[in-house]
Amino acid sequence: MTERRTPTRSSHTQRNPALTPALALLLRELDIQPPHDPAFHLVSEWAAKHVWRVDVAGKPWAYVRYLLGPATSYPDRWRHLRLGVELFEAHVGPRVLGISPASEVLGGRAVIVEAALDPLPREQLEDRVEEAMGLFARLHGCAPLLEALSEDLTEADHLAFSPIVNLFHETQERWFEAVTGRWLEVSLGQISVATEIVFELLQALKSVDQGTGRIGIVVPAHNDPNHGNFMTNRQGALRMIDFEGLALSNPVADLGIFLTWYVDHDRHYEALAKYPLADPVAVLSRMRVWVPLRYMNIAAHWAGRLTRARDREAWEFAALSIDEWLRGAAELLFPRGLPGRLSSLLSALTTSLLAEPFPRPARFRPDSAEVEEA
Repeated sequence: MTERRTPTRSSHTQRNPALTPALALLLRELDIQPPHDPAFHLVSEWAAKHVWRVDVAGKPWAYVRYLLGPATSYPDRWRHLRLGVELFEAHVGPRVLGISPASEVLGGRAVIVEAALDPLPREQLEDRVEEAMGLFARLHGCAPLLEALSEDLTEADHLAFSPIVNLFHETQERWFEAVTGRWLEVSLGQISVATEIVFELLQALKSVDQGTGRIGIVVPAHNDPNHGNFMTNRQGALRMIDFEGLALSNPVADLGIFLTWYVDHDRHYEALAKYPLADPVAVLSRMRVWVPLRYMNIAAHWAGRLTRARDREAWEFAALSIDEWLRGAAELLFPRGLPGRLSSLLSALTTSLLAEPFPRPARFRPDSAEVEEA
């Protein structure tokens, strides 16, 4: 693994996707030697990062992720990128083949190259729960990751840090500020019903929260443990990918979602007994609050997507997704059956959204000189 420093180049050049000859030279610069001639495929263009897949013999062999400038221009993103080394050494993430804070052949851009992993079908993940618990334990117990993610926090920050409080605040802000503002901009009066549902769920969750136990530790959490982010390496060992959301949090941020989605309810305690960093009872107790809150955040994501729907199919999918995640949160909170009023509100919201005409009538936009008929 090689690390090199070179002068930076123009930001205009760095914003454009790299040319494939430059990517071939990058492998040589970092002393990475594919077994056969590589082929490069651009798979994503983020605001400050591009990702390329490197195929060898027609199969994914590695991934190249680079920032749109040197490490010095994106210190936070570079720190996050560099954590790939710690994740690999902790036997959590893919093998790091090479890394540079400012690649010469990429015009000074910071870059990391990681080995490709093999996808894992959902049913196979469900059969490897004990191994997954060990994987989470290695991630959550990784001291270098904890130190890196904590370096900007003061002692007072540590004392005041509460992931569950932050998640409550985030949920409230997303629904009552971001989603409400956006729905009102596009004349979706259904926001009054949606926020009434969210308010009732939050009130119920606050009551539950007062009776749940505390785990008392903060860990480096993946924060998106869906089965698509679990893969296997060449030896067949379980690994994770896509650490964009890696941050300090409560262990239940990973454990709660994973158990809810992939492990039968009556096996939750058994699975948590294989996780050595927290008491299983405390985790199960905290899941009663954390998982419904996460579902409400996912519903808020789809509420935002709804207003950007480009066709009827996308509109209906977003509307049904809002119902799926809000209803899922409610069913976790009320496992013996939803209160009649809450059930009626959920049904009314979905029915009303599906009945909306599409395409939606255009509205006046403050930054536009034209006013179209509503």
